[in-house]
Amino acid sequence: MFNELFSKLFLILLVIVLVVVLIGAGFSAYTIRNNMIESRMEHLLLQAREIAHLVSQETDAKLNQYLDVESSFAQYLQWKANRVYSDYSAYILIVDRNGRILNNINKVLLKSPDTVSDLTVNDIRGALRDVLSGREVITKIVNEADGTVFTVAVPMTENELVLGAVFIHTGAQIIETEYRDIVIQIILGFLIAAVLALVFAVFFTRSIVKPLTTMTKAAETMSQGDFSVRTDASGFYEVDNLARSFNIMASKLNMIEDSRREFVGNVSHELRSPITSIHGYVDGMLDGTIPEEEFPKYLRIVSDETMRMKRLIADLLELSRMEDGVSTLDQKDYDLHESIRRVLIGRMNDIDKKHVHLHLDFGDEPCYVFADQARIEQVIFNITDNAIKFLHNGGNLTIRTAMVHDIVTVSVLNDGASILPEDQPHVFERFYKSDKAHTVGKDSGTGLGLSICKRIVEMHGQTIRLVPTQKGAAFEFTLRKTVATRKPIARNTE
Repeated sequence: MFNELFSKLFLILLVIVLVVVLIGAGFSAYTIRNNMIESRMEHLLLQAREIAHLVSQETDAKLNQYLDVESSFAQYLQWKANRVYSDYSAYILIVDRNGRILNNINKVLLKSPDTVSDLTVNDIRGALRDVLSGREVITKIVNEADGTVFTVAVPMTENELVLGAVFIHTGAQIIETEYRDIVIQIILGFLIAAVLALVFAVFFTRSIVKPLTTMTKAAETMSQGDFSVRTDASGFYEVDNLARSFNIMASKLNMIEDSRREFVGNVSHELRSPITSIHGYVDGMLDGTIPEEEFPKYLRIVSDETMRMKRLIADLLELSRMEDGVSTLDQKDYDLHESIRRVLIGRMNDIDKKHVHLHLDFGDEPCYVFADQARIEQVIFNITDNAIKFLHNGGNLTIRTAMVHDIVTVSVLNDGASILPEDQPHVFERFYKSDKAHTVGKDSGTGLGLSICKRIVEMHGQTIRLVPTQKGAAFEFTLRKTVATRKPIARNTE
């Protein structure tokens, strides 16, 4: 897998590098060639203007005279022609209005017959037509035999009369020869850059592919159920982040898997106990081990265990719906104190049976909160049920409310058996029971009550916690009070 992914990614980078190098080198060479041509033409144009200015100072008659004899003016023009040829590899022609090449310059050009053939009379006359109108001309003439020739032409004027023109021309191959070395250097530079880019691409590709391959193997291991695997992949910042995220995901999946196994084990245990009890009593009645006159007693036990299984299944389904987000809240404004009283009225039989001393310490009356009334009553019922269950006869149960700003705190306290320090961190875990010996009977809980309470309170965006006490146990949770701008629902308290 590593080699396949590496090859694909490296091939993509290779193509990108080659395309960039080719485009960059081609564009650079094209730009340099055009700049060199423009620069050469500009310099030649300046030379042509200088010669045209000097020649135009002479009259037409004197011009022919000076060019036909070995005058100082003719010698200067000859020196100028040689200098232009030496500096720019270009050739000068001076022509009259009829396109005739003036003799002295013609003699200079005869020293280079190959140059004379580059520029035909027709070419001169064609450019001359434009120059006679008084315009400077920069043109490119294509000659099939000798290639491309670049030509500049400047008019010679006297008293606004065009006497002729100064032509300077140079072959394209001369310019190309000059910039060929530069182009070679450019191409060499791009090739070196390409090699360095490819070397970088190799390391870049490996730094990406190797950790991805490592994480892929780890993912394959995880797909087989082993969530303990971790990856030490490292590389670029993004790869490091991906590796850390992968390890965090693996840790959470491992925790979820451990929780799932523990959940399955707990459910199996919770279901196995009543089923074993039911199965034993029923077999005892069927095989005669249990006398017929004791059937009602043991049928009552079977009924209690059946009800405990029913409560367990109902609690599991409810907790599952809340954790999956299927269960929603029906929040509204209602009087919390009235709701607490309603819950306590429903538990009066148990309260009277244990001779519990009930204390209600309510703050402002009434106390309106914005919550799901049925869900919060379920929380109060579960916490109160636990408080009563672990109270001794004649014990004290206190329910207190307090309001701070827009938060209402509900506290439920008893002075019964204290929760052991080692049990306190686990009281909200599913199936956790501090009274581990109390596993059967109609008063046995499912171990899900406080887990459900915690989930309900968290769905409201509030908190629930176990409050440290010197004796007994105390739980408190918070609710959001009714917003002042929202009128509370009027209730009949009679």
